[in-house]
Amino acid sequence: MLFAILVLTGAVALQEAGVEAFEPQGFTASFTIEIDAPPATVFDAATGDISPWWDHSFALDPAELVIEPHFGGRFYERLRDGSDDGAVHATVIYVDAPTALRLHGPLGLSGRSIDLVTSWTLTPAGDGTQFQVDLAMQGQIDADLAAVVLATWRHFIGGRLKPWIETGCHIEPQAPCAAWDAP
Repeated sequence: MLFAILVLTGAVALQEAGVEAFEPQGFTASFTIEIDAPPATVFDAATGDISPWWDHSFALDPAELVIEPHFGGRFYERLRDGSDDGAVHATVIYVDAPTALRLHGPLGLSGRSIDLVTSWTLTPAGDGTQFQVDLAMQGQIDADLAAVVLATWRHFIGGRLKPWIETGCHIEPQAPCAAWDAP
């Protein structure tokens, strides 16, 4: 009886404090994009300074967007030059350059209780690369949000990284890029 009173009292206190429960869910998804460049070229272009091809950020014009391609490295965004303000979007938990990289972190879903692991596998395919992305997500996420995560990664790899490499923009990353010119 005492236990039931404590549980009921705790539940009332949580409601009064504005605490709401959520049902954690989990989803996996994957896709593969063909990129017309060898795996080493694709890996190098997909890591380091990614600001030329990555187009989602907390800042309108971030000072830096970087994926450090070593274990323990960060995928981070610095909001302004010379500032310590920014975000760590993920941590590199596995790297076997130039064929694999695994990130663990919420990316743009910061502020939610979500666990997201994004794995890249780069496989030679003729003169090009098959870039496979595997996503494992769980926590405060539903099917609609999982579909947004998948669509966003498809956009980054197929809609941004692929044309950035295939038009040669990765060779001179600070120059204007023809990949972003309207057709």
